[in-house]
Amino acid sequence: MIQLYKDVSFWTALVHGFIAFFSPCIIPLIPAFLGILFTAERKILKIFGFFIGFSLLFAIIGIFSGQLGFILGSYSNIINYVLGGLIILMGILYLLKLQLIRQVQIDIWKFKGGGFITGIIFGGSIAIIWIPCSSPVLGSILSIAASGNAIKGGFLLFVYSIGISIPFLTIGTSISKILTYKFGKPIWENLLRILGAFFIIFSGILIFFGKIGV
Repeated sequence: MIQLYKDVSFWTALVHGFIAFFSPCIIPLIPAFLGILFTAERKILKIFGFFIGFSLLFAIIGIFSGQLGFILGSYSNIINYVLGGLIILMGILYLLKLQLIRQVQIDIWKFKGGGFITGIIFGGSIAIIWIPCSSPVLGSILSIAASGNAIKGGFLLFVYSIGISIPFLTIGTSISKILTYKFGKPIWENLLRILGAFFIIFSGILIFFGKIGV
């Protein structure tokens, strides 16, 4: 456990999740998402199911990314250059507001009510919605996940989902209202995008030059 908290990739994945939480196309929708969760009669079971569904989808993506990286592990002498370059590219795309994946339209209101199973499906659906909005951020953490194996890849994307879930389930509505109505969309969106892009690009540079291990 002590070694876990010393692992740079653990904290990098968590911060990537925090950055993804502030995706501009998601922030205004958060009150509706939480309304569906917290107004259910069996809301505890539904919230628990939501977390499982949301985290499981990202973990599965991480497993595939980690396994692909493991297969290509024989090219470890150039892996830092490739992954570092990809992460830097993702940071630039994030700064330029370019999405790698087209946004998905899902009717979330059909998940109103229900319990644990509905929560799992709802969580997976929200994850699918979140992917296009934060695709450069996701691409960056997937590049890091590809430096290990399937287990590490799944774990890092699970940590990434926690980085999104913590603010989402605790202060999501307040953050959405403050950012959307108090500061005005262009101001907070530009500021957070610049800060997030700086973190991603800086991480990519460190990895490219072998200053941190992933």
